[in-house]
Amino acid sequence: MIQRLRPHQKGGDRSMEPPVVLPVALLLKGRACLVVGGGVPAARKVDMLLAARATVTIVAPRLADVLGDRLVDAPNVTWCQKIYEPQDLDGIALVFTTTGIPEVDRVVSADATTRGLFVNSADDPANCSFFLTAVVRRDPVLVSISTSGASPGLATYLRRRLETELEGCLGAAAVLASPAQPGSQPLPGRRTDDARRFVLETLR
Repeated sequence: MIQRLRPHQKGGDRSMEPPVVLPVALLLKGRACLVVGGGVPAARKVDMLLAARATVTIVAPRLADVLGDRLVDAPNVTWCQKIYEPQDLDGIALVFTTTGIPEVDRVVSADATTRGLFVNSADDPANCSFFLTAVVRRDPVLVSISTSGASPGLATYLRRRLETELEGCLGAAAVLASPAQPGSQPLPGRRTDDARRFVLETLR
């Protein structure tokens, strides 16, 4: 007989506890991602996906100007000028719904979940299967901050603090210290000199 181990259950209402999350870094280059909605929140999601080199489909009857501008020089973005339909999820790897209309966002979330797709519903943690994080970038170094959906404002505050605290040379230092890229060198300049000093003094 196979017995499934269960975590120890303590008393009290566990429904108020924050979700337990697994922090990951997704490789989305060339993967098809869907953004439902055409406003400013959608524009932020599209920017993030393009930075990850994903292929983006936007489904919305209309686009805000800030999002329409993204389509001019982005060949890997497609706008479907219509309302959402379940078949829009065909072939999709990751889903964002940002319409701001609770009934629509709930439907998109439910459809994606039924298909086993990870979905993020903007400002609606209860209908998310993943949360976005606040990010500090020193490419290829990336520091990700999450409050598991509890307080995006706090995550933003922490990101701003870390932006001022973390050295600007960390990306170049990572390249210099990487055993996977022998002989690779950052471009010459002051930041590279700072990176060499950082590697010698901190990572030795």
